[in-house]
Amino acid sequence: MEPTTSQTPPPSPSDPNDGYAPVAGRSLEEVEKVRQLESIASQKTARDYEHIVWAYGVLWSLFAAYGIYLWRRGARLRGDVESLRRQLERGGQA
Repeated sequence: MEPTTSQTPPPSPSDPNDGYAPVAGRSLEEVEKVRQLESIASQKTARDYEHIVWAYGVLWSLFAAYGIYLWRRGARLRGDVESLRRQLERGGQA
């Protein structure tokens, strides 16, 4: 069951004493200024994000270069160990 409530009809638009007051707020010029400032702020934020992306790109590039360096160094060391192993095998047989 739905509760019964008495609903009063809304006042007619021509009634001056309808209980509503005109909106007192910002003028059109103020609204436009706020929109311009918000636009400037969003552009600055976008530029800041661009700097962050570049910073992460540089860091990842450095990490990748260091990883490649370590990989090549490890390969060179494995080659050296293999060369020593062969020399030891030859020395043990001679």
